[in-house]
Amino acid sequence: MKIPETVRIGSMDYSVKRTDEIIIVDNKKCKGDINYLSKEIRISNEIKNTQDNEVTLLHEICHGIVYERNFTYKDNDEETITEELARGLHQVIRDNPKIFQAEGE
Repeated sequence: MKIPETVRIGSMDYSVKRTDEIIIVDNKKCKGDINYLSKEIRISNEIKNTQDNEVTLLHEICHGIVYERNFTYKDNDEETITEELARGLHQVIRDNPKIFQAEGE
């Protein structure tokens, strides 16, 4: 999996940036965050492991899917949440195929 410069989530393009800034969300230090207004995903440069970088990007993409598909956890059951995330991830993979190719392909 490649960490891209941009990723399309729903109909919106989000820039993906690496940062040396400490990322704080809800008073907790985080590996990444997503800003829905500026359409930006940030990933901390403190992450050195490739798999942790990939998981962090996917984590932020999942937040983006929840936001862009306008669903809430409190109003939906587990099956609905799982279905919406699956459909959202399917769309992200189809819209961004180069991200999900193995390195060197």
